[in-house]
Amino acid sequence: MCIANISRAWVHLAAVGWMAAALTGCPYGYVPLDPGTGDDTDGQAQYEYDLGFNDGFMRDDYYWKGYDDSFYTRDGGQIYYQGGTLPYVESPPYEAGFWDGVWYAYNDGYFVSYDDAFTIGFSEGYDVGYGPGWKEFLLLDQHVEYLDGGFSDGYNDGFSEGRILGAVDYLEGLPFDWLDAMAYYRAGNDAYLEEIELGTGVYGPVVLYEYGTDPATLLKSEKSTSSAEKQRRRNGLETKGRTVRGGLSLKSNGGDTALVRTYPDAVRARLQVAPTETPRAEGVTLRVSDTTWLQRLEQYRQNAR
Repeated sequence: MCIANISRAWVHLAAVGWMAAALTGCPYGYVPLDPGTGDDTDGQAQYEYDLGFNDGFMRDDYYWKGYDDSFYTRDGGQIYYQGGTLPYVESPPYEAGFWDGVWYAYNDGYFVSYDDAFTIGFSEGYDVGYGPGWKEFLLLDQHVEYLDGGFSDGYNDGFSEGRILGAVDYLEGLPFDWLDAMAYYRAGNDAYLEEIELGTGVYGPVVLYEYGTDPATLLKSEKSTSSAEKQRRRNGLETKGRTVRGGLSLKSNGGDTALVRTYPDAVRARLQVAPTETPRAEGVTLRVSDTTWLQRLEQYRQNAR
């Protein structure tokens, strides 16, 4: 599986509306008044932590900084991820909560950018895979893996999964519909082409990314099962099965929800492009180029509601 994997209790905050969360219970981090005894009988430390977390989490500037850092991380070049540089403090409670909230906001932005690229790549991979030349294309196509969690990785991961669904839909005589294939895939379904022994999910060449993992740390580790021991931060981040990031209302079979904030004008402008070709299949004119990247992302999120 290839999409940023998330497992965090704060998704319940998203379910009730994070913009109205100023005084709600914090999903992470019990911070005692007395670090020695852990005594917080009146809940004051937790209350202050909650306030700090919500104030930090609602900082759009950090969220979009994370999004930009992922967007501009391209093709195995410089890694711009800065989550590891954010302060990590244990007290006072408000400050501890604030920087934890900022950390989640930043990482949301970083991996939502990755996931946006995944959706774009999926649509174009599906496009190229759907046609009579599917077999020749799949046998020659090479999955590219940079292990930086950036935009290029997201695009290539999505492309590699989408190409399989495109070929399967073509072979089964289904209409050309990348959005429907995406919904099928994001619901936790995989596809496998026995003739060429290639498929999505566990069969594909895609490496799992974990939410909150520093790409620089990941690059230093081997592409093996040891990746399950990647850097954890703030009370530990666990992965639970196949978890999918997407629109506000999209739920994976793990029950989690990704929080995608409204695009600012600068981000919308960057996504207002519609390439007629993909680097993975030069010379092939894309049918989905009749819509921009932004339009496809909006279609996907609307479909997921």
